[in-house]
Amino acid sequence: MGVYEWLLEPADPSVRYRTLVELMDLGASEEAKNAKKLISESEPVKTLTAKMHPDGYWLQKDYKGRIVGDSVEYGSFATTHFCLAYCAELGLDRSQPFIEKAASRYLGLQKEDGDWWDHLSCLFGYNIRTFIMLGFRDDERVMKAIDLMLKTNRPDGGYLCDMHEKEKGRPPKSCVRGAVKALLAFSELPEYWNHKRCLQLVEYFLSRNGIYKRNDQKQFVSKDMLTDSFPIIWRTNVWEILYALSKMGYGNDERLADAWKVMESRRDTNGRYLLNWTPSQSPWQAGIRGEPNKWITLYCTLAEKYRDSTKRSARNMDERCE
Repeated sequence: MGVYEWLLEPADPSVRYRTLVELMDLGASEEAKNAKKLISESEPVKTLTAKMHPDGYWLQKDYKGRIVGDSVEYGSFATTHFCLAYCAELGLDRSQPFIEKAASRYLGLQKEDGDWWDHLSCLFGYNIRTFIMLGFRDDERVMKAIDLMLKTNRPDGGYLCDMHEKEKGRPPKSCVRGAVKALLAFSELPEYWNHKRCLQLVEYFLSRNGIYKRNDQKQFVSKDMLTDSFPIIWRTNVWEILYALSKMGYGNDERLADAWKVMESRRDTNGRYLLNWTPSQSPWQAGIRGEPNKWITLYCTLAEKYRDSTKRSARNMDERCE
């Protein structure tokens, strides 16, 4: 069975829907419409809705034993902003009443400057992407968070949080995890791809060949790069970086050549990618560790699609100029 056939299996309507819409550009087809209708009745969505508090949030014990989730503080992969992100990943949007309720409530917890909690870039970047995917792009609170992301500047072009910014001594390096979440957010905002702040962040990654330390490009910038994980949380992946950069038109940058080799080396003989790690605490179990994973395979295939489409566009432009 080919990769596309595997991703289109009806047993997983969310993967099927996103494959049809994003990978095959068939969003207007009856197939895609029918797949979308089935998402709300799928097992992952039923599990998430069953665990949601009637007032529109998800609760969990944190590492200190406190119940969190009704505010911006969160536990391990099962509290509100994670669950909203999972819903977005699964293909849900604000047309679902429970999404409108939970998302509007969480957006209402936002601070005046567009932040949620200690300027954690891995949180506000993550949230921006989530709410855009859920259909809240034009909400003034999302726009305020985008404005914060645009105004947040660091010497190396990345992102950090208040906790580390306050450390004594020279300014610490940016956090690659936070920077990746901001990069993913920007990948959903084509109107800002030429904005100075977006270009700085892109260069932050390209200057390290995507996935390496800037001063030692034989070492991964983070141990996260050693494995492929899902869902998208505050950890990061090689494929996340390549997906976002390729979507923004940088997939063919020669500095990413080694990163592509790393990603593609993990593909099995059937063209599928394994899931190495997934949070056991998550109410959405998106696969089994050590087995081929449709979600990671979808994102890796999307990264290649965006890279190759940019190459074709450049070739067509060259031909027209001859």
